[in-house]
Amino acid sequence: MAVLSFHCQCYKAGALKGIDAHNRRLHKNHISNPDIDNDLSCNNRIYKAPEKSLYADCKALIQKKVIANGNRVRKDSNWIVECIFTFPEDLPLELLDSYNTLVLSYMDSRLGGNENLIEAVCHVDEMGRPHLHADYCVITSDNRLSSKTLITRDFIKSIHDKLPLVLQHHNFDVQRGESIPQKQGNLNPADYKKVKEREKKELNDKINKLAAEYNRLVELYNKLLA
Repeated sequence: MAVLSFHCQCYKAGALKGIDAHNRRLHKNHISNPDIDNDLSCNNRIYKAPEKSLYADCKALIQKKVIANGNRVRKDSNWIVECIFTFPEDLPLELLDSYNTLVLSYMDSRLGGNENLIEAVCHVDEMGRPHLHADYCVITSDNRLSSKTLITRDFIKSIHDKLPLVLQHHNFDVQRGESIPQKQGNLNPADYKKVKEREKKELNDKINKLAAEYNRLVELYNKLLA
């Protein structure tokens, strides 16, 4: 059975230009991420693109839904939460679009509707599995800009608990993954990816050691039989 991989992080206005450039590959020089293959970028999926830019569209939505309703926006407020879903290894790639579409539909229902989704892009041009970036403006149902209200530990836990059930209901063989320790939960996507790659290497090393020990015991057993 495949495992759900979900991570999210909130960002302030000043980070949005860089996030937008990364997600939509607005530049070809990826110094900070050498894993990107420009020749494959044409295969990336853009499920929703900003009309102008991630920053401009967020600003317009905040003006429309928050400020116009008499609510304040602090200078240090988070503007978006970026949710990242890695496509499970055990699922065939031909299900990528239907998987991502279902994930986005569920996240829309949890984060104020599709209007709050500013940008959604799936990268298939990096090393490893395809992964979906979904950027939601953190506007509450009562028209406040508040990541603290929306993106709580309970919210994150509920995504891990409930989304696999939704996916299973739609015939995706996906189960809940292990919770990420809090110290990793606030990493940016690049550092989080490094953590997961290190964990994968450590797990492979353990498997190789177990396999070597198994082979040693089999050899010893065969000698004893002889």
